[in-house]
Amino acid sequence: MKVGDLREHLAAAMASAMRRREPEAVALTADRTKAMAVALAGRDPSDEVDPESLAVGTREAAIILGFHPEHVRRLIRSGRLRAALVGGDYRVQLSDLWPLLEVRYRSPGKRRLTRQR
Repeated sequence: MKVGDLREHLAAAMASAMRRREPEAVALTADRTKAMAVALAGRDPSDEVDPESLAVGTREAAIILGFHPEHVRRLIRSGRLRAALVGGDYRVQLSDLWPLLEVRYRSPGKRRLTRQR
């Protein structure tokens, strides 16, 4: 999929979410849209990308999650977040960030995140 087309799709998904009545659905869509936008930052609109394989570094993952980069590294080292070490920095698949974003919208008694394998 072309980056420009994906950006348009993300904008449409956000516009659709804004019409929903559930605040959690709007917030989760906004978080996912932000994550994809961060992963696409700086890419040319004509570039081809596979949305399922988009990955970001620890700094970008921290921006997406609202954490400090060192906290993201601790999550990786503890096994709570999967990542691959590439050239001295970790690369995190966006799909591995979804559970950390979704846990924010669970009921208070069910917010615990388990280790990923």
